[in-house]
Amino acid sequence: MKKTILFLFLFSTILLARPQSDYKPATETQKTEMMQKITTASEQLKTLRCDFVQQKTISILSDKMISEGRMSFKQKNKLRWEYTKPYQYEFIMNGDKVMVNSENTKNVIDVNSNKMFREICKIIVSGINGSGIFDQSRFSSKFFAGTKDNMVILTPKQKELKQMFNEIHLHFNKSDYAVHTVEIIEMNGDITHIEMINMQINKPLGDEIFNINK
Repeated sequence: MKKTILFLFLFSTILLARPQSDYKPATETQKTEMMQKITTASEQLKTLRCDFVQQKTISILSDKMISEGRMSFKQKNKLRWEYTKPYQYEFIMNGDKVMVNSENTKNVIDVNSNKMFREICKIIVSGINGSGIFDQSRFSSKFFAGTKDNMVILTPKQKELKQMFNEIHLHFNKSDYAVHTVEIIEMNGDITHIEMINMQINKPLGDEIFNINK
């Protein structure tokens, strides 16, 4: 159980690029427009498939840890996240159940059994489709307009989340307001950066790939 929760925390830190020089604080008009477009895009996102590249920067190490994989998501709460390089790891979320499969060890967990576990799962989905990021009871948010994309920086308010990370950065395409890059800044300064590539939005996606009882 502890190992699975640790993985979920690391996985949630998958889902973020720090403000760059071409980002400027959004005006109130820009902020309102971003909120409307993010909400609309989240509601319209039914399925998503993509590959991803994850880069983990650890403050005490000079080297960066690079891993690759693929992700499938189906509204509202079905997710399959697979690491394929340099190791094999599988995470499947289907409703209130989560399955983590690593090195022939499979754990199935009820997300309602642990408050922190439940919040991490919410963060994972938010990092994929932008949902719930305007919940003021969970996050304070800052909006930035960029030349190529727009960014929202989330700061956790809840005690459990504050213990895990300092900020979440979500980058949205200007064309369709899909999340393409996620970065989480942990309390110790470590950074996990994930870029989603080869995105396929709202293509047919069967439920069998989210089966946790296989």
